[in-house]
Amino acid sequence: MKYSFQQISQSLSLKLGLGILGIVFTVFIFSTGFLYVRSRQLLKQEAEERATQTLNTITLRVSGYISEVEAAANTTEWFVMRNLNPDSLLNYTHRVVEVNPHVNGCSVTMEPGFFPELGRNFSAYSLRNANQVETVIEADYDYYSKTWYKAARNSNKPCWVEPYNDFTEGSLSSPVMIASYSKPLHDEKGQFIGVLSTDLSMALISEVIKAEKPYLNSYCMMLGADGRYFVHPDRLKLLKQSIFSSVDAKKHPDVVTLGHEMTEGKTGNMRIRLDGAPCLVFYQPIPNTTCSLALVCPEKDIFESYYRLTYILVSLLVVGLALLFYLCWKIIGHVTRPIMQLANQSRHIANGNFESYIPRSQRIDAVGYLQNSFASMHESILEKIDNIQRMNDEAEKRNHDLAVANELAQEADQRKTAFIHEISLQIRTPLNIIAGFMQVFSDTHGQLSEEERKNMIATMKQNTRTIYRMAHMIYDSSRAATLHQGLDCTKEVEVLDVINESIQDFSEKPPLEVDFHFDNRLPEHKTIHTNRLYLHRSIRELLYNTKKFAASSKITLIAEETPEVIRIIVEDTGPGIAPDDRERIFEPFVKLNNFDEGLGLGLGLSKQHAQNLGGTLTLDPSYTHGARFILEFPNK
Repeated sequence: MKYSFQQISQSLSLKLGLGILGIVFTVFIFSTGFLYVRSRQLLKQEAEERATQTLNTITLRVSGYISEVEAAANTTEWFVMRNLNPDSLLNYTHRVVEVNPHVNGCSVTMEPGFFPELGRNFSAYSLRNANQVETVIEADYDYYSKTWYKAARNSNKPCWVEPYNDFTEGSLSSPVMIASYSKPLHDEKGQFIGVLSTDLSMALISEVIKAEKPYLNSYCMMLGADGRYFVHPDRLKLLKQSIFSSVDAKKHPDVVTLGHEMTEGKTGNMRIRLDGAPCLVFYQPIPNTTCSLALVCPEKDIFESYYRLTYILVSLLVVGLALLFYLCWKIIGHVTRPIMQLANQSRHIANGNFESYIPRSQRIDAVGYLQNSFASMHESILEKIDNIQRMNDEAEKRNHDLAVANELAQEADQRKTAFIHEISLQIRTPLNIIAGFMQVFSDTHGQLSEEERKNMIATMKQNTRTIYRMAHMIYDSSRAATLHQGLDCTKEVEVLDVINESIQDFSEKPPLEVDFHFDNRLPEHKTIHTNRLYLHRSIRELLYNTKKFAASSKITLIAEETPEVIRIIVEDTGPGIAPDDRERIFEPFVKLNNFDEGLGLGLGLSKQHAQNLGGTLTLDPSYTHGARFILEFPNK
């Protein structure tokens, strides 16, 4: 016994078998559920057969009444055609109603002037009133225009007229809605001479229909050819409404579809929603008429017992499944908990968390052996990883330091080479011009005119200023980081003087002819405390840059003030600056086009000077017609 218990405790397969047993029970439950669903289908099929049988029974009974009325009319026609006199016609109509309990009324209506001695109109009419039959010659009224007369006359064959009200017509009026079977009368020559009409009470039809109820809340309805209700539990809908007018077609397309099926004389069944509840409707036409009959069965009645059983079974299933789930969960959880813990720890380690601890197990089964093996393997891996990680960290640090040093050296070398090349090129051009003009002065001094000498001297001055400006730019750039420390910004400076001086330098820099506009909005002697030299250089370099890259466009300088700042705006209608380059243009030695003249220091120095003076230089990103730079200095 002890051996058997030990064998079970060491057998993982037996433990998992208990869990599988729980799954088998679950499968059994699902199989039972399938049978339960199948029973619903069979119940629905039975309901359809029951409802169809009921509808057929109703239709047969209605057809029987219709056949009885038709037979009464056909039999009476033979006697009428052999005794065409007023008294006989009265007797025949009386006899038809008296002998046939389901005939509500009978009339023989002759063509106008058929009996000249009785005037233009003649109609013998008998009507059932309770247990008596009243027979009269109808008073004069236009019964020739009535549907029951015109239908037979126009078609020249027997036909059923859809139900109608006859409450106020003629000497006798039927107190109920009636349907008439009209049969045309012809003389020996085949000439139309009148109409024999027998009436069927719709109240009788309604009672027959209501008597058959397969379910508690089921009911029948009869529709005419145009969808009007002739039989319906709601009497307010009779004749006044149709199946199409009683609902919103957009909200209830299923009801409209049912109406079309019935008015087209089709047989079938369909599921629709009536009065907010799902119903099964079975429909078929009434033979020899234009009417169609439908049996409406609410689903809650059809499946009432099913739903009751469902509540009981669902309750039992929920309790049973919950209990079974709990048992399976406990069994499988107990069996697989160590394996799951080991799997989670292994997954944690596989994700790179090697510090995770795998405890050793005291179990003697396969799970315990597996866990202890993992623990030993993990300890060995940790030891190896520590050694590898230490060596990797040292190597990575050395490689990173070398890479940074190499990158800085390469960048410094590239910047140095590019700057030396650029400054050599930029200074060589004006020096060559000055040296060339000096040579001309030396060789041909006496041969030059006064204007030529002035032009040469002006050109040499301009190039001298260029060299002087580049020297200052290089000097300022070399000490840009410490320039603000010794900068004197305490003196009052007239802003317009500095702007005009900058404009003068701007106008003397080639090209000389540009479309330039100055829009001054400052007071004439507006002063601020700042450093005149670097204020001038900041504005001048900004104007030079605009002239260099947008000389062929319109350049506008705007000077204005707010209570807080003096704002100087330089804008142009040139090519503008790409969004990716809007930050780079202020970096030292950056040129967007290496073939452009300049050292790539102008905008960077202009911004640096503005910052050293307590101001800012920004590029307006909202301006899309070129480029717009905004210089702002404290208004103090």
